[in-house]
Amino acid sequence: MDDTLLRIKVVVVLKPYIFVHIPKTAGTSFRLAADRYFGNSRVCRDYGPKSPETSEIVKHWITGAQDKWNFKKAFEKSGYQFLTGHFHAAAYAPLFGTCRMVTFVREPLQRLVSEYNHMVRNYGYKKSFEEFYRSPHNINRQQRILGQLPWAAIGFIGLTERYEQSLSLLNQKYGLDIPNCRENLGRDGLGELYEIPADHEDELCRLNADDIALYKAIGTLFDWRLRLAETRQDFVAGTLMHADKGRLFGWALAENGDEPVVIQAWVNGEIIGETTAIGHRPGLCGMGIGRCGYVGFSFDISKLKAGDRVECVVAATGQPLVRSPWKVLEQA
Repeated sequence: MDDTLLRIKVVVVLKPYIFVHIPKTAGTSFRLAADRYFGNSRVCRDYGPKSPETSEIVKHWITGAQDKWNFKKAFEKSGYQFLTGHFHAAAYAPLFGTCRMVTFVREPLQRLVSEYNHMVRNYGYKKSFEEFYRSPHNINRQQRILGQLPWAAIGFIGLTERYEQSLSLLNQKYGLDIPNCRENLGRDGLGELYEIPADHEDELCRLNADDIALYKAIGTLFDWRLRLAETRQDFVAGTLMHADKGRLFGWALAENGDEPVVIQAWVNGEIIGETTAIGHRPGLCGMGIGRCGYVGFSFDISKLKAGDRVECVVAATGQPLVRSPWKVLEQA
């Protein structure tokens, strides 16, 4: 027998961090800080085919060849650790997963005013504010950027208004040390709010109702993430999805570890059921959500009456899932 030692080279490819850069959410400050932390050579950028910032492999494989699989191979071969750009969250989730996807959101009306001022100041935008915010491209923009994914699956969503706190939680979650570099704010800080004329505010709220609801839901989830971090308890990603034929369906995924999550359902202060989130959700698997999509659960709500509200929470911590409580409609 040949006693020559066989040397097997094991290459471990770490999943990169994917930064969904929503305009005017302090994203440029975060991106520049990430550049310094990871190093420019390890940061890949996709800011559109016409942007000089966009990396060559994006222009070649995404814009040109439209071959995302070969883009992934080129990305890994190049040693990139961070992908950033003005793209929709769903664009790269199937390739890289959602667990290391991060973004920041901002109060919708303040973000709109900030982007309008940015366009006027830096790009010579000549149209009125009314024309800007009535453009379909600018309505519910945060929802449209994140909404093609179940946004609850995104690894970390910070709040622009609580940037320092968000960055601290993000670093803690991923074991990083991205510095706090506040740049490109356009003014001294975010403490001073833009004034919005009263005759525009009602229309802005009506047009951007989805963004406002999204921001509120993310804020609630952020408070829970902070509370659990302070008590050293694990955060869970998850949401209720739909009700059908007397059952309420959802999914839940533990942020730390690979064990399935136990979910409780409550109505009127009483538990109506407890189950483990291990059901297969093929659609979630295709979006890059963990455990190959084996994160689903359901509860029997056939005996509840219309108007009852079902609260679905993580059994270990009481953390509510997104879209909980769920209002029961008329049973079929």
